[in-house]
Amino acid sequence: MSAEAATIQAIRPVQSRRFALNLVTNVGNLGLSMVVGVLYVPFLVRHLGPAVYGLIPLTSLVTSYMALITVGLDSAVARYLTIALERKDHENANLIFNVSLWGNLALSALLVIPAVAAIAQVDHILRIPPGSEASTRWLFVGTVAAFLLNQVKTPFGVSSFCRNRLDLLNLVAASETLARVGLVVCLFCIFTPRIEYVGTAILAGTIVSTVGMVWLWKVLTPSLRISLGQFDRTMFRNLCSTGGWVLISQLGVMLYLNIDLLLANRIFGPEQGGRYAAVLALPTLLRSLASAVGGIFAPTMYHIYARGDIDGLVIYLNRAIKFVGLVMALCIGLICGFSEPLLRLWLGPAFGSLESLLFLMAIHLCMSLSMYPLYALPLAANRVKVPGVATLAIGVVNLLLALFMVWVLGWGMYGLASAGAITLTVRHLLFTPLYGARVLNQPYGTFFRGVVPIVLATLATIGMCRLILWRWVVSNWIDFGIAALGVSLLYAAVVYLLLSPEERLTLRDATFRSRKKA
Repeated sequence: MSAEAATIQAIRPVQSRRFALNLVTNVGNLGLSMVVGVLYVPFLVRHLGPAVYGLIPLTSLVTSYMALITVGLDSAVARYLTIALERKDHENANLIFNVSLWGNLALSALLVIPAVAAIAQVDHILRIPPGSEASTRWLFVGTVAAFLLNQVKTPFGVSSFCRNRLDLLNLVAASETLARVGLVVCLFCIFTPRIEYVGTAILAGTIVSTVGMVWLWKVLTPSLRISLGQFDRTMFRNLCSTGGWVLISQLGVMLYLNIDLLLANRIFGPEQGGRYAAVLALPTLLRSLASAVGGIFAPTMYHIYARGDIDGLVIYLNRAIKFVGLVMALCIGLICGFSEPLLRLWLGPAFGSLESLLFLMAIHLCMSLSMYPLYALPLAANRVKVPGVATLAIGVVNLLLALFMVWVLGWGMYGLASAGAITLTVRHLLFTPLYGARVLNQPYGTFFRGVVPIVLATLATIGMCRLILWRWVVSNWIDFGIAALGVSLLYAAVVYLLLSPEERLTLRDATFRSRKKA
């Protein structure tokens, strides 16, 4: 037996214990999210119009900037609490949990002030279609209230992550999605469609997920207790010290992932900004898909790192990169290959002309999204200073590059998409794997070996799609479904044949266990 095979055999029990169930529920939750994305976005665009619809993702963008204050603390808690529970240190685990809970409550109370200011000045922050000012303000009220409640519930959600019960976490997330979307559909059908109903539904969905998170916390971690007396200021400062660099990193993420929405609204106006936001929904869904698929590897990665098994961790992360990359190659290839009929059927004939914009937004993701399993590695090793500074620098470059391409080169919306493509590729394809290798004291090329096959798989998928469009006019959803299914089946067969024997065995083990549990 080779050394690699022996290492894989040694860590397989850790991977397979929850991997199959987490994978099945992740796929189910992702399937629900994709169905909602396919149906919900055009539903809102048809009933509200592109200009008003564009305000919905923008309100989430504004609250996400407020979340920067708490994200550092929350991410640090996930690391320390997972390690404490893995080592059966329940006293320290309780201390960490209570610091997180009371710290989040205090920070949420402080955020009420900027939240109220944002609601009052919303018409100065965004370009709002005439007559929609009051409705937009109520949308902000619902979104901000949901955001503040989310911050309070976050410490309870760490329990599912620490226990590697992402299956239960996915059930809570699915319940939140169904409540949020279902309430909007009901209100739109009963009353005249209004944007403030979306804010109400967002808050209702958050209440549902909060109840679910608290229940999971009680069931999965009965050793954790709420106690104000266990708030430790020293530990709070230590967590914020680790989380402070994560906060800086997240600020950079905001500057290269979400700033284009705000720029599109401010530069091109609500109508064109709304069209840009609608098209961006698909790349955003791809990033959510990669985050969710890559997220199933994070708990096991923390456990392997806590045991000090660096060789096993390298093998595990390379397998994770390959798995995520091949899954995303199919999705990105289908979206890029069928970009014109997809936009035409999904959002309406007027959006078919934006196929090149969608292609530009999505094609580069095949390289960057495959590296998502490495995203939490610096946090696991508590090496977050360099990623924080690098990400912030890349975010600033993205903002400046976007303004240069729009105002100087005159590329319009394509300038925003081009800037994002360049900076996102630099961040995830270059910096993330290089720094991940350095954190583990491995050769710099350790995490690059799977990139070329992923790129080739994406290009091959796009080629198959374009070949189909050359011979066949896709005029309805049935045609689109048949074409996409045919490409997917061929892709799955070829990828399976190209897997190594160990990878096929791992895939069969996961499939068998998922069927047995079902």
